Amino acid sequence: MNSFLTPEIVADCISALVSRNKLWAGKNVRLAFIVNKTAGCFTNHRKSSAYGKLFLEEIAAAKKTAECTASLSYKVLATQYSGHARELARGVVAEYIALEQKNCEMILVTCGGDGTCLEVQETLYKEAQTEIKKKEAILNNITLLRLPLGTGNDGTDGHSIPELFDILKSQLVYKNTCAVKVYPEKPLSDDELMTAALKDGKNPEKYGDINYKAPWYGFNIVSIGLDAYVVYLTNSIKKNMPGEFYHAAVPLSALVFNKDFKSGTAKIEFYDSEGQKFDEREGAITLFAFGVSGFRVYGGGQKVLPDSRNICLTPKMNLLKIIKESRGYAKGLHFNTGLSEAFDASKVRIFYDKPILFQSDGEVAMLTSAHFPLIIEKTEPCLRVLSKVEA
Repeated sequence: MNSFLTPEIVADCISALVSRNKLWAGKNVRLAFIVNKTAGCFTNHRKSSAYGKLFLEEIAAAKKTAECTASLSYKVLATQYSGHARELARGVVAEYIALEQKNCEMILVTCGGDGTCLEVQETLYKEAQTEIKKKEAILNNITLLRLPLGTGNDGTDGHSIPELFDILKSQLVYKNTCAVKVYPEKPLSDDELMTAALKDGKNPEKYGDINYKAPWYGFNIVSIGLDAYVVYLTNSIKKNMPGEFYHAAVPLSALVFNKDFKSGTAKIEFYDSEGQKFDEREGAITLFAFGVSGFRVYGGGQKVLPDSRNICLTPKMNLLKIIKESRGYAKGLHFNTGLSEAFDASKVRIFYDKPILFQSDGEVAMLTSAHFPLIIEKTEPCLRVLSKVEA
């Protein structure tokens, strides 16, 4: 008999693993699970059955060992509509602030796709900017745990469920990470943005839910160009073809990208952590990716940033070369073969003369001519996550 995954099974399993990890020994631990019940991990029978088996087996294995927390409790918070995850995350922060309980740790767990995870992370970042008490709690007492229950699992804690379990059974430490902030150098009103979009020939009605209003935040990788178009096409197809079928259609994006978005000339300036410009590039581009750090992947494990450098710049390539080299990008070989340049920078300033799509952790936005020059930069550390202690 199949045991389909439920939010309660997820919560039981993660709580069981947390209660046995020495990082929380002697601590009073509270967990809040923000769950999107419409995510494929719960609604797709094949996925749900496979995940349910993994989680139940892990619960059974965990119960064979002793707990080490002083106390542990959890609650499941289900999202009801778009943007609800933000409200729930704010509520978790407020709840922790109100506790004023010593020796208490809060773990905020995201259970859904990239969208749910991004909403929660963005909310924590913004809440930390509102007052010092919230900032201290978010950096020092509220730990974010991002479950890999989506399709791409970009920026999650582990890229698969077995990898997640391995992390939670390992020796762990806390780590504060930054975000990537993206915004036009010149602030723009809604009217200016809409006027620019229509002038550029990118009617909002054609592109559905894509937004034009900055700033945007990313917690894994933000990018401009072809792969942002791939994300747009993927999201569009998933709405009408749920499940895994859309994977076969993703390569088609390369066929229509150049037709839909005419190539322009980009000028990119690179700045170090002291705000000093140290390099620049100019020309047509196929892809520009900026990560919160190096060693970042997306799209189900594609190694777009395969080493310690956090930026990938790929000059303009023709369609045949894009198709030919796609596997090399997935394996992280593009720096070694000279297909792309790698940089390590804290900030870039981008000039561009055409509209182009942009993606942030799987959510797509439209950049019009009015957005440029565009700033992409790392923020100060803003979130608390878990880091595995390597042997």
